[in-house]
Amino acid sequence: MIWRWLACLCLLPGGLNAQPPAWSLDMTDPAAKHHAPADLVLPMPCGASMAFQKVEVPVAADDPLADRRMRLGQSVNLTGYSDYLRSAFLRGPFSDRSNVTYFYIARYELTQGQFRVLQGDCTPPTRADRIARGGVSWHDAVTLAKNYTSWLYLNATEAIPQSDGARGFLRLPTEVEWEFAARGGTVVDANTFPKLTYFDVGEMRDHALHQGVGSGRGRLGAVGVRAANPLGLYDIYGNVEELMLEPYRMNARGRAHGQIGGVVTRGGSVLSEADQIYSAQRTEYPPFDPETGHPLRGETFGVRFVISAHVATSEAKLAEIQKRWGEMAAPDPDASADPAAALADLAKAEPDLTRQKQLTDLLLGLRRNQDQTDIAIQQSARASYLAGSVFVQSLKTNAEAIDAKAVNIRMLASLQRAGNQSDMFDRQLQGHVRKIAEMRARQTGVLLSLRAVLDVLSEDVPPDIRASVLPVLREELSLSGQTQRLRHLDDFADDLNLYIQKPDLSTEELMSEALK
Repeated sequence: MIWRWLACLCLLPGGLNAQPPAWSLDMTDPAAKHHAPADLVLPMPCGASMAFQKVEVPVAADDPLADRRMRLGQSVNLTGYSDYLRSAFLRGPFSDRSNVTYFYIARYELTQGQFRVLQGDCTPPTRADRIARGGVSWHDAVTLAKNYTSWLYLNATEAIPQSDGARGFLRLPTEVEWEFAARGGTVVDANTFPKLTYFDVGEMRDHALHQGVGSGRGRLGAVGVRAANPLGLYDIYGNVEELMLEPYRMNARGRAHGQIGGVVTRGGSVLSEADQIYSAQRTEYPPFDPETGHPLRGETFGVRFVISAHVATSEAKLAEIQKRWGEMAAPDPDASADPAAALADLAKAEPDLTRQKQLTDLLLGLRRNQDQTDIAIQQSARASYLAGSVFVQSLKTNAEAIDAKAVNIRMLASLQRAGNQSDMFDRQLQGHVRKIAEMRARQTGVLLSLRAVLDVLSEDVPPDIRASVLPVLREELSLSGQTQRLRHLDDFADDLNLYIQKPDLSTEELMSEALK
């Protein structure tokens, strides 16, 4: 069997001590020669190693039920059945700070050399060992992760990250983990995260080995040659297409469809055209070869492991989860039954006058609390609408100021070309250039704030409350004579309507809409 050699290595107590010298940095973390080293490096059999990057997921780490909501996917209808926009939730298994959890994902795709040593082949590495390993079935990948974890448990226990004292383990990534990391996680801002690709500058061939002139031409290549994504991950696009942990499911207009399908790969491969590669792209394959009946080993199927941990790591952790769940237990706000109406019916049917009064008092308290909640949501919506109008106004004012500075720059440059050379003109020119840079930086910050307000109103405020708050606010502004604020409010409302339909607007599209 292909795993016999690794099993032997795992069973040998001296396996780690008997292995050959450590592999060079070129073979294990090639990017570290010119960039920051990997966040974590785990040993492997035969002196090899595997590099990992930390992916932080900001949540309240001391709340075991806290997780981070995000929007993944994209809004193009052609492939919407597979990768349309959807809400997803994520939390890392590890934490060393109060408001951050994290997991680890391999910095590079599994290479030929790493695949080889996991089968007990300790031949000294060659240049070919740095090429990404293809031809791996989903079942192979799961077994690789299992056997590598077993080897680490026996030979390098202290190197494995721990969660609440429990050792982690290697596995394939979930689709949410992979896409969150591919987009750049929290390293990128909210304007960049929803874009089709993580980069704006350059071409796909600068970042991926894919099918095309100046790129892979269908041949797998060495890892770590192209540019990294913002998290420091290499070949997240192209080279081998990376196998996911869970089976394929279609996207039913923003939710997972009920039918369970085959194997999923992400990131595209050397056989993908440039326009077929983007962060949300998903491909389904049958798990078994229809001709042989064996697990399907696509030529471009590859692996990028993550390090995770189980949830209930101890009796104390399980008790903490149960306690927190009990605290959060409350009537379902989405339930069709109205608790106030049900309580009113109980009070009406109660023959005991004393108990009837108690139920009536309870109903009054419930309704007061509900009123307070509704008012708080309405006030939040009102404040968000006003903030949005201010952000729109600020962007427009800033854009006008940038245009005015640009006119001054062109005028001064024209004077200098005409022979009016002076230190004063040069100082003025440099001053205008610095001011434009400052205003563009301010513009980016305001745009981030605008997107945050749009997210709150589109995701957290019910449509009926939005519909009731906006007309009242417009009337208030009209009656108070704030015509300019009213105009910006209407502009923001138009932006919101568009954002609800297409929440993954690019930075440029959002700016364009705000300036209309």
